[in-house]
Amino acid sequence: MVENVHVVVIPGLGNEIQKHTWASDRWRKSGIIPHVFDAKWKTEEKGFNQKLDEALELVDVLIAAGKKVSLIGNSAGSSLAINMLGERRDKIHRVVVNCGRVRTGDWPWFTFDQATASSPSFKESVLGSERVISKLSAVERKKIVTLRPIFDEVVPPFTVLIKGARNEIVPSVEHVLSIGLNMTIFDKRIINFILEGR
Repeated sequence: MVENVHVVVIPGLGNEIQKHTWASDRWRKSGIIPHVFDAKWKTEEKGFNQKLDEALELVDVLIAAGKKVSLIGNSAGSSLAINMLGERRDKIHRVVVNCGRVRTGDWPWFTFDQATASSPSFKESVLGSERVISKLSAVERKKIVTLRPIFDEVVPPFTVLIKGARNEIVPSVEHVLSIGLNMTIFDKRIINFILEGR
């Protein structure tokens, strides 16, 4: 029997938990069991570390149950996924960065500070992600695929790319639309990558 892969799906700043649940639930027929994590980006509570700890708790429960675990970060969720990889390097199977900023950088019309203004935790997450990426080995980088559209008005392409990872451009434009397409119509990219080597 082929082993299922459990995937922690991390939404962006808007959360949209129900939409993420609907989109990812379709993957069950391919052997991927989704778990949507609500980062509550705009509810600071005890800050970024609490969000990271709670996400890692979910990962640890799945690993303790003998499950193979991958991560999908959508938009802001991508930086949290990279931080999680940094904390569980040898235990995470695959990581998908879906139109997500994982390092600092500006568009002329939309700066990093503007992008993170509504969530200090997101800013901390991106800064942490940048540090994690700088320390990833070649093997760890191969666990990652980054997906970006032809044009994203919110996230500059150079803040998505990770040297040594699989970096792909999808035939789409616009930030939110591209995230949704990658989760639905173009989801074979995500599904196939996650199922590799299971």
